[in-house]
Amino acid sequence: IETALSDCPGLRAGLAVGVPHPSLGEVVILCALPIPGAAPDAEAIRTYLRVRVAAYKVPRHVLFFRENEIEFTGNQKIQFGPLREEVERRLRTGRIAIDGFVYGEEEEQ
Repeated sequence: IETALSDCPGLRAGLAVGVPHPSLGEVVILCALPIPGAAPDAEAIRTYLRVRVAAYKVPRHVLFFRENEIEFTGNQKIQFGPLREEVERRLRTGRIAIDGFVYGEEEEQ
């Protein structure tokens, strides 16, 4: 996914993160880092990927991040662990629905 996004208009980088889903096992979420000043559209990014990767690899949801919201290593690579935690937090606090499951609602029960 990351390689397919290397030429995606408006994106500096994109990293796929798998998060648990009760009926699907895991779903792919794209963490997108736009080029400064760009405003890429989530559905346009998913459409861009549909012709470049297998259908199961197309992210179910796209979350946008600013550079100051992402932790980098000394080599300027995105730190995966903190990013995955932030993805899960955003899904829960935003009550994002993916294929019939709403993240955050399970905590109320």
